[in-house]
Amino acid sequence: MAQVEWHSVAPAPVVLLTGREPLLLQRAADRLRTLVREKDPEVEIHDLQAGDTTPGELRQVTAPSLFGDARLVLIDNLGRANDQLLDALIDYVQQPEDGVTLVLRHGGEQRGKKLLDTIRKSGAPWVKADPIKKLNDKHAFTLSEFSRARRRIATDAVHALVDAFGSDLAELAATCQQLLSDTQPEPKEEAGPITLRDVEALTAGRVETTAFAVADAAIGGKEREALALLRHAELAGVDPVPLVASFARKLRDVARAAAPGATAQSVGMPDWLFRNQAREARQWTDRGLAAAIQAVASADHGVKGNERDPHWTVQRMVISICRARRIR
Repeated sequence: MAQVEWHSVAPAPVVLLTGREPLLLQRAADRLRTLVREKDPEVEIHDLQAGDTTPGELRQVTAPSLFGDARLVLIDNLGRANDQLLDALIDYVQQPEDGVTLVLRHGGEQRGKKLLDTIRKSGAPWVKADPIKKLNDKHAFTLSEFSRARRRIATDAVHALVDAFGSDLAELAATCQQLLSDTQPEPKEEAGPITLRDVEALTAGRVETTAFAVADAAIGGKEREALALLRHAELAGVDPVPLVASFARKLRDVARAAAPGATAQSVGMPDWLFRNQAREARQWTDRGLAAAIQAVASADHGVKGNERDPHWTVQRMVISICRARRIR
């Protein structure tokens, strides 16, 4: 056999799972576990860590059974195996035992390369689960989550899911499964396509994001967090115009607190708010604050009809503010 996809892998005397995407590796292992159990509910299962397993233990869990009982042996983290276990596995792969399904999981490290080559040359099935980085591949992954469940999903809904959750494949997959569950039709009813509105309804219900949360993160210089919150806010339906207005108000408060001799009373702020803004103001230079205020003014102009893509306008503003905070 040869390389197979995680969703197509089937039990065999030896199966190799390799790569750096934990979600797909785990799915492949779970699929094998399910298929083996379906064939024999009484199967004996051994979950082992390569770093803690000796050649003797390998022989024990794979030794011929007197009654021919089925066994599933999963060994994780092959990159941590010692030389003795790697040699024992190389020998075993070349002459596996009947009734045993041995699943070996390797995280893509250099160690254990000879074993991997031996497995591939033996004709055993192997799954390669590399991280999904390209946008088109993330779209394809999302679409496949629904097509395997025999459900349709609108293109803009796919894009919205990837925009919001594409940085974490496990979170993206979990959200897809939640959508499938939430939009399950009643018995005897036909399932309609999943729409952008369905995505927005799910996101609005579980992501407590406000315009001020985005502004707080950006003004605090937390660029990655601010952009993630921005994606959630957009999916939750926060309009770009009031979003930019929230940034303007926040920065205005920081600027007022930064004024020489300013007090809570002189700027008309509650004591607690003035203390917070004054603390934040100490992290900004005059040049940086001016650049941030200019970025907000430009974004305000853009989202009110002067740029074609208001969402990109807001994203650019967030990035500019985070960078302005670092100006010295």
